[in-house]
Amino acid sequence: MKKDESCHESCRWLHDEIKTNATLLHELQVQHIELEMQNRQLREAQQELEETRDRYADLYDFAPVGYMTLDESGIVLEINLTGAAILGVERLNVTGKSFINFLPPASIQTFSTYLRHTFENPGKRESEIRIRSKVEGTRLVSMVSMVSDEATRKCRIVMNDITVQRKNDIELQISRSARDALLSAIPALIYYLDINLRLLIVSHAFADFVGRSAEDIVGMTVYDLFPDEVAAELHNVAYSVMQTGMALYGFENNMPDAGGNIVHLSTMLAPFRDSKGDIIGLVGVSTDITTIKHMLYSNGELLVQNRTMTRNLLQAQEQERRYLARELHDELGQWFTAIQTETQIILNIEKHDPVIRESVLAISKSASAAHEVIRGMVRQLRPSLLDELGLADSLRELQRHWSITFPELVCELNLDVALEGLGEELNITLYRVVQESLNNVARHAHARQVSVSVQRGKVKSGEASYIELKIEDDGAGFDSKEMRGGTGLLGMRERVIAAGGLFFIESAADTGTKIEAKLPIIAGGTENKRGRK
Repeated sequence: MKKDESCHESCRWLHDEIKTNATLLHELQVQHIELEMQNRQLREAQQELEETRDRYADLYDFAPVGYMTLDESGIVLEINLTGAAILGVERLNVTGKSFINFLPPASIQTFSTYLRHTFENPGKRESEIRIRSKVEGTRLVSMVSMVSDEATRKCRIVMNDITVQRKNDIELQISRSARDALLSAIPALIYYLDINLRLLIVSHAFADFVGRSAEDIVGMTVYDLFPDEVAAELHNVAYSVMQTGMALYGFENNMPDAGGNIVHLSTMLAPFRDSKGDIIGLVGVSTDITTIKHMLYSNGELLVQNRTMTRNLLQAQEQERRYLARELHDELGQWFTAIQTETQIILNIEKHDPVIRESVLAISKSASAAHEVIRGMVRQLRPSLLDELGLADSLRELQRHWSITFPELVCELNLDVALEGLGEELNITLYRVVQESLNNVARHAHARQVSVSVQRGKVKSGEASYIELKIEDDGAGFDSKEMRGGTGLLGMRERVIAAGGLFFIESAADTGTKIEAKLPIIAGGTENKRGRK
């Protein structure tokens, strides 16, 4: 019995042991799992710590600014890669050395004072120090420092290279000063518009023109300063320049000033752009040309008066030439005819006296030569065919006499069939220009050939027409910019312009000369009646 109880007790103990061992095993397994989890968490924490350390190292070393740690004596304890790059040396050549080694003599005292104040007065301090860079020479660096550890007497300094920034600031300041000086001194109306066509900056002249201060005008539009009609025109022009990106020159308009006076302005508008090339606004320059306009108007009136006087003078000259030609023809012609008649009578009476006969023949010959000279003068003064037969026949006769006088020169004449009814003024103008041109060719051109063309032209869709005259030779030519009065070119030009026409001349050395004239046919103009002597 006792043996059974003992066995039973042993079994129960064994069972308890097994149960206990199972519990312990479970706890061990749980602990193992927990340890694995903790180990994984530790590995993850370590990896995160390493990544954080790497990020910190990257942030510290490759930050866009320089970081540096100094002790109280100015020894560099630590510096990042950017800071070393600012100094232009490798990091290992900086740490452990005095920062003064990297300063030019002029900056040593400034930096020493700055460092002393940093340790004497805890808190952030700022300064600008020039450093000596082995790569780019002297650089300007901004420094921000703070004591990081009072016990170890260390301070951290943030360095930023501001050399380019300061240079740009100086250039910008100079540019602004120059712009402000320009806006203050120049008498033109200068203004800047933003992308929305609102005024950004205006010159003093512009402010005075509208009767407001330059500060008050900023932010306004042209509608706030000018009448709606004027403002709408200015706005549309500015908007067009903004859209096309093309500068506009010589835009003219009338605008009222602060006193209500109408001023004539000539304006230039051009876009200005940002660093990317995008249009961000317009600049306008307006110049008061009222006085110039008045002068041009006055000059125009004087020019009209001058042309009228020239026209009247030419008409009076032609009248006088006509009168002289008639007198020479009628008076002297009769006397030369009488001399010829008397010489013939004497020859008939004194047939047998050779001395008298020879003298009479000489007198007759001289009278004939003089009569021929007078006829040539009459033709020069006033071509009779021009009054009797018209322009075409007069030009043909002029060509015939010219070819007889200068047989070595070929003269081609090309005339329109419709040259009737042009009027006396136009006829004489065309004739005189051709006459003077042929004389110039004979005297100065050394040409072999000259061509003359007189043709009618018609305006595209109107009834108004014009005469086009072209005279071209193959002679030596000349500099058309240096026309000499002696050649008659200026006289021809004045004669054509006085008749309301246009005169062009084209010439150069060894290329011949080309003259063109366009004269309007005045409505109602009629040819002089034929048969007039």
